[in-house]
Amino acid sequence: MKTNDILSEKQKLILELLKSNNIDKLKDFINSLKTPLYFLNSTNFDLLTLALSLNCTFYIIKLIYNRCNYKTLNYVVKDIYHLYDMSNHKDETIVNYQNSLEVLMDSNNNVKSPLLVSLEFSDFQSVEFLINKGADMYFKINGKYILEILREENLLTMRKLNFLLKNGFSLKNLRLNDSAILNLNILKTGISKRKFNHRVNNEINKIEIPMELYLKYLDRKDYKKVEYLYKYYGTEKTRSFKDFIIFYLNYFDRNYNKKSFYDFFNFIINNENTFPFSKEYAINENETIIINKKLKIVELIKNNNNLKLETFLKNNNYILHCLYSSKSEILNLINEYNVSSDIVDILRNIFY
Repeated sequence: MKTNDILSEKQKLILELLKSNNIDKLKDFINSLKTPLYFLNSTNFDLLTLALSLNCTFYIIKLIYNRCNYKTLNYVVKDIYHLYDMSNHKDETIVNYQNSLEVLMDSNNNVKSPLLVSLEFSDFQSVEFLINKGADMYFKINGKYILEILREENLLTMRKLNFLLKNGFSLKNLRLNDSAILNLNILKTGISKRKFNHRVNNEINKIEIPMELYLKYLDRKDYKKVEYLYKYYGTEKTRSFKDFIIFYLNYFDRNYNKKSFYDFFNFIINNENTFPFSKEYAINENETIIINKKLKIVELIKNNNNLKLETFLKNNNYILHCLYSSKSEILNLINEYNVSSDIVDILRNIFY
């Protein structure tokens, strides 16, 4: 059965008026009704969610809210009427999303609330209006928070979360076993350090950050974000955090060349930070890495192992500038160990 077949004539008329986004014609239609406007609403036809879905103007949204005398905004409707024609919608992402009827019908059984719909369509003016009129940001639909539903629909963005936070939303009010909601795949998208810092500072000490986020930024060498997340640990866990960092720096040392350690400790040395590693500790660690590299080079030179030497130098290219600062040091190395011509050529190609 098509959607039109189960709509009353008046519902069909107002649907067309909402699609045209013409407030004057809508007012004329409402004034012509012999019954209150809210009589057109039903369990699966709601004018407010419909107007939000059709990207109607804010004035139409307010008109419908006022004329329908909504006692609460914390309700749901199995709304399928907004799946009609989305060709005039401004947001291409939403158009493509809404055109995927099969996906939508499977998503949360297409049960909607006004606040959910306004967030789906990034209508922040309406989101703020609904919140001010009593829409509950923690209202659950089919047992799920609105944020969870947006995440499942791939419609949750940093902007939406920040907007809710600014309007009083707090992750602290979610159930403890819902803490995984922080792993919303928002942070993998490009956000500024300021926004990231603002996000963490606002939510600090409210819930535990999943370890996966620490590992993501540690692996990407985005140490500033790891530092922001470190604020969740607390001083009583400093020792465990140090062990955690060292363990995973070793894990991320994929080429077995200590680059992950060297880069991290270079960050400690060159930046003011709150990590539980002193600059002295970081300097000693990097100096140890340099000494061990030089010892390995000497060993390979003494053994005249040109293939292994060439491979070692290529794999450790990131640190060679710290090993020998002048040509004279290389010449001394060559003369001291009476190396083969092949070894000489390799050293010249790398260091000269």
